[in-house]
Amino acid sequence: MIVIDDDPQPPVDRRLVYAVVALLAIIIGWLLFRLLTSDWLPIGDYRTLQLRVADVGGSETPIIGVYSRYQWNHPGPLLFWALALPYRLSGSSPIGLLIGALIINLGVIALTLWIAARAGTRAFVLVGFFITLLCLGMNPAGLADPWNPTFVILSVFAAAVACWRVVFGDRVGAIALVFVGSFAIQCHIGSALPIAVLVVIGAVALVSRSIRGNNLHHNRRTALMALAVAVVCWIPPVIEQLTHSPGNLRLIYQFLRNPPLATTGIATAIRITFRFLSIPGNWVRGAEPSFATSAINTSGWAIPWALFALCVASWWAWRRRWRSELALCGVAGALVVTGTIAASRIVGAPAPYLLRWMWAIAAFAWLAVAAVALRQIALTTIGRRYASNLVVVATILVLLATLVRGVNLTPLRLSNSWTKAIAALTPPTLAAIKSVPGPIYLADGYGLDGSAGLDLLARAEEAGIEVRRGPSWAYIYGDKRTIERSDAATELLFLTGSTRLMFEADPYYREIFTYDPLTPDQRAEFDAIVISHTGIFDQSFKSPADEALAREEILRQWVTTELSSSTQSQDFKHYMKLLLDGEVVSVFISNGPPR
Repeated sequence: MIVIDDDPQPPVDRRLVYAVVALLAIIIGWLLFRLLTSDWLPIGDYRTLQLRVADVGGSETPIIGVYSRYQWNHPGPLLFWALALPYRLSGSSPIGLLIGALIINLGVIALTLWIAARAGTRAFVLVGFFITLLCLGMNPAGLADPWNPTFVILSVFAAAVACWRVVFGDRVGAIALVFVGSFAIQCHIGSALPIAVLVVIGAVALVSRSIRGNNLHHNRRTALMALAVAVVCWIPPVIEQLTHSPGNLRLIYQFLRNPPLATTGIATAIRITFRFLSIPGNWVRGAEPSFATSAINTSGWAIPWALFALCVASWWAWRRRWRSELALCGVAGALVVTGTIAASRIVGAPAPYLLRWMWAIAAFAWLAVAAVALRQIALTTIGRRYASNLVVVATILVLLATLVRGVNLTPLRLSNSWTKAIAALTPPTLAAIKSVPGPIYLADGYGLDGSAGLDLLARAEEAGIEVRRGPSWAYIYGDKRTIERSDAATELLFLTGSTRLMFEADPYYREIFTYDPLTPDQRAEFDAIVISHTGIFDQSFKSPADEALAREEILRQWVTTELSSSTQSQDFKHYMKLLLDGEVVSVFISNGPPR
C-alpha cells in the first residue's frame, strides 16, 4: 500500500534568507555600478536596437520585432516597448538599454519566484536555486544584455514554471504564462515551439478545470483574463499583418515552411539536446563549444544524465502519487521533446545563440528531478527540518561563485577592435558631412564597414543630418531611415579590402579618412605574411585593386585549409591575430548625386 505524505514544509532559517538577500544586493549593486560607469558603445545589432527603441512613441513606433538575417522580423515589438521607458529616462543614453534589460530580467525573475512561492516553500527555494544557476551561466552582465536571444533564457524558464502551476489552476501562473510566453516568442521565434507547447498544456488544463473543476467561476475568469492578455500582446503584429503585403507573420510562415537552407535535422538536434542535458551542462558553464564555422559542436554523443534522471523521477512521482512533482516532470518531458524538434528545424548552421532557450529547458529538467528528490528527502526526520535550508545553502554557494567570477562586461562588446575602429571613424566623418548637401545615401555594408556606417547613421540622426540607407534596409531600421539612391544628393561609403582601392582611383569620389588599426611595424608583418602565402605577382594587373583582389582569393583558400587542419601553422595564428585587430577602413564621399 502506498502512503501519500501530507508534505509539511517548514520555513527557511531567517539567517540564510538574510545572507541570500545581502549577496543579491551586493551583486546587483556591483553590476549597476559597472554599467553606470562603463563607456559602452552599442555597435551592430545593439545600435539597430537602439534606433528602433528610440522610435517607440513616435510615428514610426515599431509593431514588429527585431530583424532576422533572412529578411523578416521576429514576431512582435514587446522588447522595444519594454526598453523604451528606461531608455527615455536615461536621457536616450545607450546605457539606458543595459539598465532596461536588467530591469526586464529582474522582473521576470521576481515573477517566477512569486509563482513558485504560491506553490510552497520548497518550490520557492528550488526555483530560486535554479534561477541562480541560470544567472551564473549568463554572467551577471548577461542580465543587462539587451540582445534579443539572451532574453529568452529566463523567459522560457518562467513560462515553464507558470505552466506547471496553471495545471493546478493558479491564476497568476496563467496570466504570466501568456505574457512571458508572448514576450519570449516576440523576442526570438526560435522559442515558439517550446512556448506553444507550454501554452497548450496550460490551456487544456485550464479549460478542463473550467468545465469540471471545483471552482468553475474562478477558473473561467482566469481563462478569460489569460485570453485578454494574449489578445493585447498580439494586437500589434496582427495589425502589421493586416495592413502590409505579404505581412511579417506570413513571411515567417513561408520561411519555416520552405527554408532557404538545409535544417539541422533530428539526429543533430538530439546530439545538441544531449549536450545540454549532460554533466556539466553548458547552461551552467555559460558557453557551448562550437566549430570554426560558429555552429555548436555536435561531434560525438554526450550522456543525457538529466533525461535519465527525469525518467526515474517521473516513475517515482507516479508511484508515490505526488501530483505536483509528476506534473513538473511532465512539463519538463514535453519541453525536452519539443525543444529537440525545434532544434532540428534551425535553418543553416545551429549557432549557439540560436539555442539559448535550451538553457532554460535543461535547467527545468533538473528542477523537476530535484523536486522529486527533495520531497523524498523531506520524508525523513532530518530532511523534514533541513531539506529546504540545504537548498538555500547551495544557492548561497552559487551566489558566492558568481561574486568570485565577477562582472565581466566584455560579452556586451560585440568586438573590441570594431569598437575602437568605429570610435575613430565616426567623429571625422560626421564633421565632414555637415557641409555637404543632403539627403546622404549610405552605401550598403555587412562587416566592419556596415557597423561603422550604422553608427554614423545613428549619430547623424542625433545631429539632425539626413543620412539614409537603401529601401532594402527598411525592415531593419524603419522606413524613415531609407531612401532611393537616385533621390539622394550625396553618397557616402565605408569600404574595406580591395574595394576601397578601387575607389581611390575614381575621381568622382574623394577620401575623407582612412583608419588603420595596426602600427607601421605590424602592418609590415601582416603584408609579409600575405606575400609569403600568395606569392610575388608580375606587373600584369591593371591596378592595385586587381592585385589585392587576387591575393584575397588565394588567402581565402589558405585560411580554409588552415581552419580544417588539426594543427595550424604559426604564420596563420599570427595572421589571424593581426587580422582580428581590425581591417583598414576608408571613408569616401561623392562629389555630387549618386550616379
